[in-house]
Amino acid sequence: MDVTSSNIAAYAAAPTSVRASARLEAPDLTTRIARFDDLSSTVLDTSGKASEEQRVQAYQTLQAMSAGGQLIGIDDDRRKVLDNATFDSDIGQRAQALGRSFVQTLNAATQTGGPQAALQAVAGRFDSLSSSDQNLLFQTTINVADRLGARPYADAAAWRSNIDAQAKVVGFMKDAGVVGPNGVLDQKAAQAKAVDDPKFAAALRLSLRRDNSSADWTQSVMQLFGSAAPRDTVQLSDAARNFLGATAGPTPPATSAVAPVAEYRQGSIASVKV
Repeated sequence: MDVTSSNIAAYAAAPTSVRASARLEAPDLTTRIARFDDLSSTVLDTSGKASEEQRVQAYQTLQAMSAGGQLIGIDDDRRKVLDNATFDSDIGQRAQALGRSFVQTLNAATQTGGPQAALQAVAGRFDSLSSSDQNLLFQTTINVADRLGARPYADAAAWRSNIDAQAKVVGFMKDAGVVGPNGVLDQKAAQAKAVDDPKFAAALRLSLRRDNSSADWTQSVMQLFGSAAPRDTVQLSDAARNFLGATAGPTPPATSAVAPVAEYRQGSIASVKV
């Protein structure tokens, strides 16, 4: 196994023009044009009628329509509207900038530290973003639909957990001494080690599976390495964060006795892990 074959390879380039021309069966042109008009008007809405989530979803759906060949045949005026929505709208410009930065982070880490560093770098980059930018990056770069309309992840949390699982497997193989300096697994050494090491054998089987972006693969990795508990997350919009910050209650007065801090327990309702 080449440990560089983790699913980070899917982000080899920043989002590009949605002028894809895959020729698949699509609804009739009139239906497609009507849907395009509705979606593009949502993306380009600046009145506040459409929420940011609705605009991001519309942008993502336009991407999927293009990748599926459903925009073939639209007229020149609508082509200009498409370019405007894709590149000139505030959503489009943010999506392009976030995608470029994400890919640059990935490439730089890959060149300097290999696949494990790349996985850690993209996770750190994603975690550092605001909730709205996380959502936009996930919807428009990470979880882009294929030509059949299928998306690789159920949600951002599923992708984030998968990145952690990928890093665990890559790091485990590296620490086991069966990965060469070129990042390629030494198959002979790995097979020999698997004979006497059941945990390594299980990790090796997982590393060779092709469905390494699936929820089942992620869960299997977490179970193997003792981290099967679900990640606790609290998703707050930026407006909600600002509101909570502005309405926080007064600092409680100091007391003579300080209550002991409860030990963190993974999975507890009070824990927040991103």
